[in-house]
Amino acid sequence: MKRVQILTLFCFFAYSIFAQTIVWKKVASLPDGFNGGEAVSLNNEVYFVAGRTKTSKSASFYKYNPKTNQWKKLADVPKPATNFALAAVKGKIYAIGGDLFKDANREYNPQTNSWKLLKPMPTPRQHINCGVYENEIYIAGGLTSWKNITKKHEVFNTATNTWSEKAAIPYLVQNASVVTVDSLIYVIGGAGTKENIWGDVWTVETYNINTNKWKRINDLPQLLFGTAAVVVNKEIIVLGGQTLIDGDDDTSKKVFIYKPKYCQWIETSPLPIKNVFFACSTIGNKIYVIGGTVGGNPNWDNYAEVYEGEIITDNSKDK
Repeated sequence: MKRVQILTLFCFFAYSIFAQTIVWKKVASLPDGFNGGEAVSLNNEVYFVAGRTKTSKSASFYKYNPKTNQWKKLADVPKPATNFALAAVKGKIYAIGGDLFKDANREYNPQTNSWKLLKPMPTPRQHINCGVYENEIYIAGGLTSWKNITKKHEVFNTATNTWSEKAAIPYLVQNASVVTVDSLIYVIGGAGTKENIWGDVWTVETYNINTNKWKRINDLPQLLFGTAAVVVNKEIIVLGGQTLIDGDDDTSKKVFIYKPKYCQWIETSPLPIKNVFFACSTIGNKIYVIGGTVGGNPNWDNYAEVYEGEIITDNSKDK
């Protein structure tokens, strides 16, 4: 009994130390509803590749300025796709792969507002995300067909326009969220089981860039597929996604923070709306949730709404 009480007290103590809130507000909406897009931040602005409208893929590409609260349309994306990997490296933006099983490697130069195609990804795939370290973009897993998930782990060097292959991811996964903290790449949730390539998983795996090895760490608190993940102050924030609620597929509003220092997940303020397949990026301690969908076949109604979430530690509210 004492052990249970001590454990309960410890969990309460840990929660009280780690607890953070996210204060959400609506900002300027997109011109249309989009899902399956991605976002990155560069020079204190958010760049958003739209993905698809309710009826078709979109080549649209936008930039959001938080200071003016305005969206600006930029040059269309070549070989438009959804469910691709998007990265910002050394002042340029890279959109790689995507539906339908594309190998396209697209580079955007903000200085000229123009795209160009680079060396294609060796293994065409979709439902992917990526980690970034120095000049390189890391892509592991993903769908190579509507029946197959690859374990291939391929790395693009933006400085040399070359691809190399690293240690394969040790399990089947597609549509995982991916972030980088220091020299570790985190592959979070997604889908992929032997029985069902769409089966949600809660696995979290890290790839060590220095050792070329994978290691499984603390699982997600719940099954999640199609989430977004970002890093703020070296902590990982996982938002929304598809999950199982009372045994049925549903879309989540939950937001979790992973503390690498303590190997611990903490639940924080939920999203304003249920959301899956949305774009997400950060500027400082603010998170931008862009578009997405309520989820759930056959509707998949898209959002044009955009939300800004400011992370506030509980201690700061007392100052």
